[in-house]
Amino acid sequence: MFRHFLLLLIAGCVIVAPARADGYPERPIRMLIPFAVGGSTDVAGRIVAAGLTESLGRQIIVDNRTGAAGIIATEISARANPDGYTLYFGSASTLAVNPAVYKRLPYDVLKDFELISLVAKGVHVLVINSSINATSVRDLIALAKKQPGKMTFASSGTGGVVHLAGEQFRLLAGIELNHVPFKGGGPAAVALLGGEVDMMVNDLAPVLVHMKSGRLRALAVAGAQRSALLPELQTFAEAGLPGVESASWCGLVAPLKTPQPVIARLSADLAKIVASPEYRDRLANVGMEPMSSTSQQFAAYMRSEMARWSKVAKAANVQLDQ
Repeated sequence: MFRHFLLLLIAGCVIVAPARADGYPERPIRMLIPFAVGGSTDVAGRIVAAGLTESLGRQIIVDNRTGAAGIIATEISARANPDGYTLYFGSASTLAVNPAVYKRLPYDVLKDFELISLVAKGVHVLVINSSINATSVRDLIALAKKQPGKMTFASSGTGGVVHLAGEQFRLLAGIELNHVPFKGGGPAAVALLGGEVDMMVNDLAPVLVHMKSGRLRALAVAGAQRSALLPELQTFAEAGLPGVESASWCGLVAPLKTPQPVIARLSADLAKIVASPEYRDRLANVGMEPMSSTSQQFAAYMRSEMARWSKVAKAANVQLDQ
């Protein structure tokens, strides 16, 4: 009788589990964001959270866990219970660049997460102080070659995607530049406006208003195609420097072994959110554009980004935990 009861109990669990997944979500969901409130990643994450709250009928609670270049939030997310109630809003820096600049991480981004979908991309733009005597990428490269090691480029912090974007430009242009890191894209933009540094390859959000005012001069966008937000600005390839491509992208992931019905539900809802005009318009306010993908496309994209930034980090000798 005991064996018979045990078999019935096991069978009942097997039957109930999919039903519970089908009923997802039954309570609020936590979404970890690895950066401080107010930045582009945070704003994009909150837009996604609002959309999912509406489509799922349950509150998405945003949890900003900053520190250690996003490693803290990423590890918490990787170790969370894989029940669909903890999600992670990852970025280019945390999912692709950190594995390139840290030899030892307490997780493996390709093995410890279920990739749900890419959701947004903020393509980078090369901007210079308007006092710099250059009106094109070729002019800037020629100017830098005349004074090797004297010109500077800013970034939002050592080892982040903006830093490596600047290093990628430097390496492919064959010029010597000095890197000056700041604590965020905002302070870097302020320093560029003040003439403390000469240039940077950065997100649009901190620099767009200054580009429009003429205080900063944009020379090229670091995308494979021109940006819908700046259709008049040529790409690096069009400017004669192919291969310079970079962006601050974002994607939603969940801990490994999160039930596939949950992943499928989130993926379907995200596809609808990303396709909406309202989402596109809200992202444009922070200089970002919508992205959408399957989990397989997300994985392929992330691997290509990891390969890109590993190559740049090695060539530029950027290693943060030697």
